[in-house]
Amino acid sequence: MASFSCDLSGSWHPLHVVHSLLTNYLFIRRGHRVEIWDVSATGSKMIWKPASTSHVTSICPSSNGHRVLVGYKDGIVRMWNLDLENLAITQADTADTRDDSDERQVIKISPSGKMVITRSWQSPIVEFLDTTTREVVARTDIEWEGSDIEIAFSPNEDQVAILHKSLTICDIMHPEKRVSFVPWPGKRFWKRKVAFQTCNDLVICADSGLLQVWHRQDHASFKCMYFLDSEHGLSIDLAPNGLAIIVIRPLLGSTTCYSWNHETAQFDPVHFDDQVHILWDGEYSSDGKLFACWSRKDSHIRVWDTQTGHLVSKFPISSVTNIALSPALINHSLGKRLIALSSKNDWITRLFDAYTGHLHAQILRQPYATTAFIRDGTALADYYYYSGVRIWEIADFTAEHRHSSNGHELMLQCIRDGWMMGQDDEPLFWVPVENRGGLYVLPSRVLIEGSYISTGLDFSNSRFGKKWMECIDKGWLKVLEQKEKEIGNVLE
Repeated sequence: MASFSCDLSGSWHPLHVVHSLLTNYLFIRRGHRVEIWDVSATGSKMIWKPASTSHVTSICPSSNGHRVLVGYKDGIVRMWNLDLENLAITQADTADTRDDSDERQVIKISPSGKMVITRSWQSPIVEFLDTTTREVVARTDIEWEGSDIEIAFSPNEDQVAILHKSLTICDIMHPEKRVSFVPWPGKRFWKRKVAFQTCNDLVICADSGLLQVWHRQDHASFKCMYFLDSEHGLSIDLAPNGLAIIVIRPLLGSTTCYSWNHETAQFDPVHFDDQVHILWDGEYSSDGKLFACWSRKDSHIRVWDTQTGHLVSKFPISSVTNIALSPALINHSLGKRLIALSSKNDWITRLFDAYTGHLHAQILRQPYATTAFIRDGTALADYYYYSGVRIWEIADFTAEHRHSSNGHELMLQCIRDGWMMGQDDEPLFWVPVENRGGLYVLPSRVLIEGSYISTGLDFSNSRFGKKWMECIDKGWLKVLEQKEKEIGNVLE
């Protein structure tokens, strides 16, 4: 047994340590370099740490420790010959594994989830991709600066509105047909939102309490038909359909909700049940008919009807940082609407029935990603600004498909007499009574990060299926069952 002290703090990048099997060497991946340590029983010392201009993403030493492959974030793979006894290290080969296609930003998913907007890091061209075929359906050369841009799709998704320094409305299939104007000349806002009420009417708002409704006069011009200028310091949450807004006053801790009145062409106040719990991080459904928010006051998620203000559902959950509400589902095995909840505390997305709060499934999610229902609620997508879109099919989320290979896995639904049951109704393992209430079921059977190193697992001493019964102290089990009966008799 050898031990040594090595300070591994101060790095935001995940640290990986690899042992070369037939040697005393440890390979530590840290930021831009690989450290090689000799950790023999007589002492430890670092003998190599070549640095590069790109982050190291993977390391793989050969079994005899004479060579090591190092992969870098820029797509380069380098092989090194290691003569560590004589401290001679030479570069053996270099391979450029970079794809010719440029890495892309994921910007926005359309409300129906049928299209995703992406942009190349190297080009101003914005592309619209079909989420089913992954083919490019349209392109536009709209200038793109930074990430503080808001985008809205028209109800039929043939137009797109882009709000940045100005407001641009263009035809997706014919991007040359566009109208641009500055809604608030001379003013700059940190947080802005835009939404289509109809194909010819748009709502735009800003974080200082400004809100406007614009109507298209003709193919080349818009006219402001409604204007609201409230006090400063407000946060306005705008529904995707432009028919509801929630105004939050952070300093006062108060919330006011409004719904669009088609007859009077203005926003009228609507009282929401328990609206005192609406403060931050709320989310609308893609059709704007439901609004959900998690309360830090009582750790409950609440779902409201945006037109009536009635509370649709309320159920407890420990922590929520990301909310997604499905559109109305037709002939869906999991119910009429779903709500997907996730937290920065773990990498799990939990799918609940939006009306009953019943937990249907847990899905391993991408860290720091935004979750959205796509394809009319038949699939769930994770997308992150710096990476691609990850999609799970959830249209047929039944017990027969709980172990399917579509990227998701349904929770084990029931415990029978203390036994967790598998997909073939065979007992997997037995759970003590005191642990059943707070049982947490991981969504994956085995999780191994990346594909850098092959890993072997020894199951020779494991017990599966009915063999789990060999692990139970039957005498202790009888005592526990007797206690359960006694408690039941007392309750009766």
